[in-house]
Amino acid sequence: MLPSSERGFRPHISTLQFPVIIQTQHNRIRGRLHARENERIKDALNSTEPFIALTQVRIYDVNGEQELKASDFMALNRTSIIWVIEDRG
Repeated sequence: MLPSSERGFRPHISTLQFPVIIQTQHNRIRGRLHARENERIKDALNSTEPFIALTQVRIYDVNGEQELKASDFMALNRTSIIWVIEDRG
């Protein structure tokens, strides 16, 4: 691993977390979507960044019935998203 002086400065970015359910072609994903402060879920999805950050991730089969994998973090390519809903339940 490179020393921090060689990795470059990476400022901490404050984010809001939204509990979401995301449908892709092959999976349904539950997790917490991270968006910059003062942004909505829609703003994070319309960002020019190719990936969105998710934490507390649970990946299910396409119907959301069988859990396949769990992870603390996932970077999801926005182009693979079919739909997103806020998970208030």
